[in-house]
Amino acid sequence: MPNIFNIFKKATGEISALRNWVPYFYAYMVPYKLDSSRVDYKLARALYNNADDRYKLGAGFARPIINTTAGFMGVPHFTHADPEADNELESVMSKWAGKLLRINRNVLRDGDVFVRIDRVPAKFNSRQQVFDLRLIPPEWVTPILDPLTGSYQQLIIRYPVTVTDAQGRTINDYTVTETLTGTARTIEYDSRAPAELLMKNGTEPNPWGFIPVVHFKNEAEETQLYGNSDLEPIEPFMKVYHDTMLFAAQGSKLFSRPKAKFKLKDVEKFLEDNFSKEEIDAGKLKFADKEIFLMQDGDDADFITADSGLTGITTLLEFIFYCIVDVSETPEFAFGTAVASSKASVSEQMVPLARKIRRKRGMFEEYYSELASMYLAMWSKVQNMKLDTYDVDIGWEEISPKDDSAVANTIKTLVDGLSTAIESGLMSIDAAAEFLREFVPSMLPWADPDADDDERRRVAKSMIFRRRVEDGQGFEEGQQTGEELSNADSME
Repeated sequence: MPNIFNIFKKATGEISALRNWVPYFYAYMVPYKLDSSRVDYKLARALYNNADDRYKLGAGFARPIINTTAGFMGVPHFTHADPEADNELESVMSKWAGKLLRINRNVLRDGDVFVRIDRVPAKFNSRQQVFDLRLIPPEWVTPILDPLTGSYQQLIIRYPVTVTDAQGRTINDYTVTETLTGTARTIEYDSRAPAELLMKNGTEPNPWGFIPVVHFKNEAEETQLYGNSDLEPIEPFMKVYHDTMLFAAQGSKLFSRPKAKFKLKDVEKFLEDNFSKEEIDAGKLKFADKEIFLMQDGDDADFITADSGLTGITTLLEFIFYCIVDVSETPEFAFGTAVASSKASVSEQMVPLARKIRRKRGMFEEYYSELASMYLAMWSKVQNMKLDTYDVDIGWEEISPKDDSAVANTIKTLVDGLSTAIESGLMSIDAAAEFLREFVPSMLPWADPDADDDERRRVAKSMIFRRRVEDGQGFEEGQQTGEELSNADSME
């Protein structure tokens, strides 16, 4: 009878190497019916660090793929309607900027990141409590969801602890289980823990009223409880690249060592002239370090070399490389191949990358907004203040896939053409301004009587300011009355 586990292993195939599947019979034991398969976090990190011998020659693509996306995403900035809360958000998120960057990297690589906000003693003053942001390894966390609302019923975190002696040898290991709910926090040390720690087992109230953990998921699906790693789609290609490179490297040892071929009329004479009697009697002829062979008339010597197949291997490796580029949605220059290419090709590759970054940012906005709102709720409770809302606006730095010099030349050409059209009476200023707005996002509508400001008012203010600069007046203290600017605001 075939082993059921071997059959299951064959069914998953090589492409499933980065995902831990929950056996079918176990699915009835979990407290939710979402897909509970998780990324093999250990393998994902090994691929990122190129530490797995099965992928050594192909996993070098993993780090540029993750780092390029995470680097272009950057850190969001948060704004709140309340000035004090806005300043607090700006201050704490600036302090946590490095951890926010790690969130981007880890969630793209691992598929899941559990981020916790906690109130802990200050590092250099244990009597002072401060907020801390912690990234919990996702393999330690088991979330239990409410099937109706999708929110957390409880969150179980299992911390593995290893105790070593002075020589680094393990003398004990145990697990600390922390269970979080909206009302309580339970700590439980297992039986292997020291007696003084077992006395700390117990439950205490949760002062926040909610579980202060945000689950970041990459490429989240409605049918899945956990996210997906960006390395999953390219894992089989990295394996094939490794196998192809390994075959080529091993074969090159054979191909690069040619064999000697001799065409001789008198073999015995050739042996006597070129080898010692001991070598001939032993039947072991040494060709090493022989630079000269004594040969007779009509003799010939040549080398036999095998076809290395380098052309075919190079073509195959190039094909696999482009498969990795396409599937990972990562431009070629991220791998260093565009160093000698033209700038235009890099600009063209930036267009799909910019779209990928916008899509990734859009997926993470919900989690970042929840994280910022959660912090404000905890901070306001500590400060004994009441905020009208905990909603936070998320913003990102603009990604421009266009060539700045090309954009500048385009705008200059447009302005020259539009100015000529206006002066010749073929176009109105309003039409020219509206046309130019498509290329200059910071421009306002030319005339908007219902708004506090429009582009026509801005132009009038700029002209007044230029006249003041040219006249050298209006800059002494107390002389800037703003009368002319007020007149510009009242223009119809």
